[in-house]
Amino acid sequence: MMRYNRLSMSGMRIKSQSGMASFLIVMIMMLVITLIVLGVAQVTRRNSREALDRQLSAQAFYAAESGVNVTASNIQNYINTNGVGAMPTKASCDGDYDPLQPTGIGGAITPLATGVQYSCILVDPNPKSLQFQLTQTGSVVTPLIATKNFTSMTFSWKPGGNDTSCTGADEYTFPTAASWSCSYGVLRLDLVQDPDTNLGALAGNTVSVYLTPLGSKTINLPSFNTAARAYVGSASCNASTCQSTINFTPNSKNYYMRATTLYHDAPSVTVTGTVVGGTDATFSGSQAVLDATGRAQDQLRRVQVRMQLAATQNPDSIPAYAIGSGGDVCKHFTIGTGTNVNPAALCN
Repeated sequence: MMRYNRLSMSGMRIKSQSGMASFLIVMIMMLVITLIVLGVAQVTRRNSREALDRQLSAQAFYAAESGVNVTASNIQNYINTNGVGAMPTKASCDGDYDPLQPTGIGGAITPLATGVQYSCILVDPNPKSLQFQLTQTGSVVTPLIATKNFTSMTFSWKPGGNDTSCTGADEYTFPTAASWSCSYGVLRLDLVQDPDTNLGALAGNTVSVYLTPLGSKTINLPSFNTAARAYVGSASCNASTCQSTINFTPNSKNYYMRATTLYHDAPSVTVTGTVVGGTDATFSGSQAVLDATGRAQDQLRRVQVRMQLAATQNPDSIPAYAIGSGGDVCKHFTIGTGTNVNPAALCN
């Protein structure tokens, strides 16, 4: 009888232990499944948030672009009525840009949609640098106007190809385009000093400057009315940029420049300067830097662009030439000492 009871109790203990093991296995499986479900849910939430962030970021970017377009329209309307001069700097995020206000601060910014608007507009009409692009088929004409007389201007430009070694010739060598092995082009700058003061003296106030990536020659410009009409100088170049400085006799703060490039396009050209006293020049009447921040809920995007104030890129209002003709023009050049040439008979 005692042996039977011991066996029964042993069987009960085995059944009890078996039930506990099953319970533990079920709990572990439930824990693992729960962790898997939580992980999948976390990944799903993260993907949904990333998709929402991308959507909001795009909306913020478009809002910033809208701010740039609204500001550019306000500036253009102001220029059409008042000209380029006396545009105020807006250094505060408050309101839209109003060029008629001394601080540039206009009315409140109107939201574009629920939670979407451009939240900050900054405008600098007198930047410390000018930036533009040059191609071999076009030119840029722009004023270079500072608050004091210029003592120097520095020009830097990017390569238009992959070979930036630029060795084997001096600054006075200008071969054919097929023989030009350097990826940097040559900048040609036509500078007119004080173009608005004496129209009859334009020829005497104009010089042409060629900045080449070859050689080691610095340009020092004397007073324009006693200067030669053309100068050749060179730049200091590396794998990413070429840079050349022109030193001026400080007798003017007002120039107009026509810039072209030879041999290669210049994807980015930057102009900086110094004025009397050694301070950095600020340029007026050429470009304005527009800085807009767009917001869509908690996402922010910032856009900065340069607006040409003087219609500088391939301008209609500022031509890149001196004389225009509606018809054909015949040019005849004679070299020699003969006096029996009749140019009129050669122009048919």
